[in-house]
Amino acid sequence: MAFSRIERIKLQPEININAVIRQPHGLDRTQGKTTIVFLHFWGGSARTWSLVTPLISTKYQTVALDFRGWGNSTGPNYVEAYSITALAEDVEAIIRELHLKKVVLVGLSMGAKVAQLIASRLYSNAGGPTQTTALLGLILISPAPSTPLQLPPEMREQQLHAYDNQESATFVAKNVLTASFQDTDLPEFVVGDMTKGNKWAREAWPAYAMGEDVSWGVGRIKVPVLVLAAEKDLVEPVERVQKEVCHRIPGAQLWILPGSGHLSPLDVPGAVAENVIQFLDALG
Repeated sequence: MAFSRIERIKLQPEININAVIRQPHGLDRTQGKTTIVFLHFWGGSARTWSLVTPLISTKYQTVALDFRGWGNSTGPNYVEAYSITALAEDVEAIIRELHLKKVVLVGLSMGAKVAQLIASRLYSNAGGPTQTTALLGLILISPAPSTPLQLPPEMREQQLHAYDNQESATFVAKNVLTASFQDTDLPEFVVGDMTKGNKWAREAWPAYAMGEDVSWGVGRIKVPVLVLAAEKDLVEPVERVQKEVCHRIPGAQLWILPGSGHLSPLDVPGAVAENVIQFLDALG
C-alpha cells in the first residue's frame, strides 16, 4: 500500500510547481531511498501518470510533476518562458526543494526531451543538482529527440490549435495520441489537461521548443538508460526513436510496448509500470 500527498512549491513569484508524491507506507523520505520523478507530455500533467504510479509506489516513492503552465502549476505570461531549458531548471529546483537523494527520471514525449537535457547537463558523471543528489537512471517513453524538429508551416499551425477546445483535443487524443480509445471513452482528465494548459505553455512546444537543440551532451550520459517505444506510435515512430534517441545515448536499451500509441501510460499502464519496475529492480 502507498499514501499520497500534494505539495505546491514556489520557485519564483510567477512559478509554482504542483507535485503529487506517493510513498510506500513506512517509507521515510529522509532515508535516501530511490525516488522516481515523472515528467509528462505536451498537454499533460501529473495526472498523465495516475494509472501508473499506484502500481509503482507500493515499492518506490514517486513524484509526478505538473510542468509550469500545465495542470495546477503556474508560469509567466509570455511564451519564451516555456523552453525545454526552463522546464529542466524547474525540475532540478524541485529535486533540491524536496531533498531527494537518489533519483530516476521518467519522461514521456516532451518530458523525455526535458529529462535528456537534465541528464546530459547535470548528471553525465552521476553528479546532481546538489552534491547530495545522484541520478541512478533514465527512462524515456515515446521520447521527443534531443535534436531539433521543425514542422512544415501547415502542420505547425495545426499543432498550435490542437488543444483550442474540448472537441479538437478529444479528436487528437483519440486519433493521434492513443491506440485504444477510438471506440471507448478517454479517462476524464485527459482532455481536461490538454485544454487547461495556459496559452503560453500550449504555444511554446509547437512554436519553438520542439525545435530546441539540447543534443550537445546526450552522448556523455553515463547512467543506465531505458527507452520505451510504442508499437503504434504516430508521433514518435519506433524507427525515429531508435535513430534519433537510442543511437545518440551510449548503452541505451530499447524495449517495445506492443499495441500502444504515443500515450502508453493511458493505453497500456500495466505494461509501462511493469517495465519501469523491472528496470528499477535491476539498478539494485
